[in-house]
Amino acid sequence: MVDTRSGKSTSPYTQAQQEQMTALVKENRERKELLKQANLKAIAEEQAAKMKKLEEEMEEKKKVVEEEAATEAEEERKLREAKGESSGTKNEDAQMEKKISEALATIEDPLERQEAEEEKKLEWKLRMKREKKRRMEEVNRLTTEVEKVRVCRQEVQAQTDVSAKMDKMLGYLEVLSEAWQEERQANWDHDVALSAMRSGFRDFARDVVTHVGPEVKRLRENVRKFCEGAIESAKAIAIVESEAKPHKDPIKLKFPDAYGGKKEENFDNWEASVNIYVYFQQILTEEQVLIAFQALKDEAASFARSLARAAGCENNLVAYSKITPLPHFFKLLRE
Repeated sequence: MVDTRSGKSTSPYTQAQQEQMTALVKENRERKELLKQANLKAIAEEQAAKMKKLEEEMEEKKKVVEEEAATEAEEERKLREAKGESSGTKNEDAQMEKKISEALATIEDPLERQEAEEEKKLEWKLRMKREKKRRMEEVNRLTTEVEKVRVCRQEVQAQTDVSAKMDKMLGYLEVLSEAWQEERQANWDHDVALSAMRSGFRDFARDVVTHVGPEVKRLRENVRKFCEGAIESAKAIAIVESEAKPHKDPIKLKFPDAYGGKKEENFDNWEASVNIYVYFQQILTEEQVLIAFQALKDEAASFARSLARAAGCENNLVAYSKITPLPHFFKLLRE
């Protein structure tokens, strides 16, 4: 028995009850931590699924481009055969020279003819240089994207806070998504360029496809490695931080005296005692009303149970504690 200031005696919780309450608080904290880890994992898996979808779209686009290129090659071959030209690619340069010669055959002046021939050859070389420049720009752009992926990975690994790390991951995954969109547009532009140059440039077009293909594959592989590495790093750091995070021990306080709702009892003092106990014991929000109920007796305890039934929780005070804030519970008791 413990004597209160009012001269009355009350029975505090037994050691077994206090241990049960402590175990309940610990269990809820562990459950919240597991829920947090599950949410982080779900976010990371969602982003990985988005990147996988983008990869599938790129593969489909690549197949369409290859099929269209094959169709164009077949149509060009048939057209050359219809004109009586060779279908091989080794004689295309000779055929181009032949076309230039035929176009200049009507020019009788040797100097004028030589000048026109040089002009045609320069035009050919200019078109080739433009296409080579476009290829170099494409390679440089892909190199820049790969460098961005490397920098993103370093920045994510440099983050120590789990939430900041996840924000970095999400932000750079959006950047990678935009890069894939740009890659799709670049493939479309490349397809248009091939269509415009299909006459006399078949070997060169195949060289472009052969060169860009490995670059795209390398970029996709780097993106996949970055996503997997970032997700695994976030998981590992979250687990380590959850294990290594120090927990401040709560201050040991006497449990508040029970309040029965009688006129001679001071409700304000009882409310202050419960608030102080909840704060220093680090009670979770969803468990605070449950602690306050344990400090009630007689009419006040009966009234609290009626509040739980009115809220649709029947006599389940644990469920009622989860949906009712402590200040609101005090307000209802005071009324």
